[in-house]
Amino acid sequence: MMNALIRHPVAFFLAVLLHVLVALLFVVSFDWHQIGASSNEKTPVNVLFIQPESLPAVVEPVEQSTDTETPVEAAEQGIAAEAESKQRAEEVQAAAERAEAEAQQEQEQAEQAAEALKQEQAEKAEAAEQEAAQARQEQEQAAQAAEAKRQEQIEKAAAAKALVEAKQKAEAEQQRLAEQRAEAAAEARRQQELVAAKARAEAIKKREEEAAAAKLAQEKAEAKRQAEAARAKKQREEQARIAEQKAAEARRIAEEERKQAEAERARQQRAAELERQRLEKEKADQALIAKRRAEFEAKKAEEARQKQEAERRAKAEQARQLAEKKRQQEEAKRAAEARKAQALAEKRRQEAEAKRAEAALKQAEANRVAKAEAERKRVEAVRRQAEERRRAEAAARQQQEQAQAQARRVAASQWGSQIEQHVKRNWNPPPGSRGQQAKIRVEISYSGFVKGRIQFIQCSDPGFCASIEDAFRRAEPLPAPSRNDLDRTLLITMD
Repeated sequence: MMNALIRHPVAFFLAVLLHVLVALLFVVSFDWHQIGASSNEKTPVNVLFIQPESLPAVVEPVEQSTDTETPVEAAEQGIAAEAESKQRAEEVQAAAERAEAEAQQEQEQAEQAAEALKQEQAEKAEAAEQEAAQARQEQEQAAQAAEAKRQEQIEKAAAAKALVEAKQKAEAEQQRLAEQRAEAAAEARRQQELVAAKARAEAIKKREEEAAAAKLAQEKAEAKRQAEAARAKKQREEQARIAEQKAAEARRIAEEERKQAEAERARQQRAAELERQRLEKEKADQALIAKRRAEFEAKKAEEARQKQEAERRAKAEQARQLAEKKRQQEEAKRAAEARKAQALAEKRRQEAEAKRAEAALKQAEANRVAKAEAERKRVEAVRRQAEERRRAEAAARQQQEQAQAQARRVAASQWGSQIEQHVKRNWNPPPGSRGQQAKIRVEISYSGFVKGRIQFIQCSDPGFCASIEDAFRRAEPLPAPSRNDLDRTLLITMD
């Protein structure tokens, strides 16, 4: 084999040069950072991360405590801001994951391109080896055929020519490999620039999307605030309408009561008029009875007088016919009995008429009393229904107020617990204060800041009190109240 190498130094030199170039290309294209310390260690991936300085600065609106803004709106805005920040964090994380995936994909593509280039170079090296082998075979054949001097000279000339061509070919191959390496490096730089430009474009796009999202969120918050204001206005108008309806109902009830009173007065007047007419009729009946009794007495006196006159005439005419006297007496007796029966019948008729009139008056009075009782019951039923409605409305209002008060107490308790936990997370009690306790009164604004000074109800150690004030300052802004009707003055125990 050494003899073959000595006989063909050009082929040996070309083979060594090709192997060196292949090894150099392998070393250049290999990424040493992908080699893990062990088989269990994950392979790091070069990811183009977006620096925080390149991210758009999200300017959150400063919450201003105005009279028109309610704690509900502030809480909703805080929740929306928190959701927006979470969404932005998720979007940034997603963008980082996408950039990582794209970088990994581009790295895989670069590895595939390097592998293809390596394979191409291996194929070219193999072709060169085959050509070199063919050249060696030709040289061996030429050496075997060069028995004569002419053949030896021709072989030398051919060998010199082949050596020159091989040198030229090796130089051309080396220059081509150098150009390929330069092109590969330029391609790698171009890919990196493309990745960086793509990442920058993606970051710019994200900034624009986040700005648009922030603007959209602000517009939604403004629309929601306007809707809440409109709803509050509508609620106030509805309450005013309900109050107007209640006032109208009260006026209607008062008008009905006035009409009922007027009807009662008219009824009493009619009853008085009927009573007067009854008394007048009773007086007239009594006068008629007295008149008839006087007429009856007069008739009776006249009859007595006539009887006496008849007796006198009878005595004077005793001589006349006894039969005529007896007849006259019997006729007088019958007439008297008839008159007596007639007077008795008239008296009974008058008594029956008086009873009928009294029964009619009693019936009218009974009807009046029944009508008045029915009217009283109707008025009492209306009054009772109105009273029941008022009691039901009062009970409903009381239940609603109790439910609202309970909800406010629960919300205030939860809010106080949140503030206490939030402050205690930022509290560094002084050494040796274990077992101490302080009770404070503090007023919290809608934006989560302490209004005025913290009032210590119970605190004996000044250092302990100062640590509580420092904890409140470092914990600001505090959790906002969940309701707009909560008492923002809290009593908190720090221990």
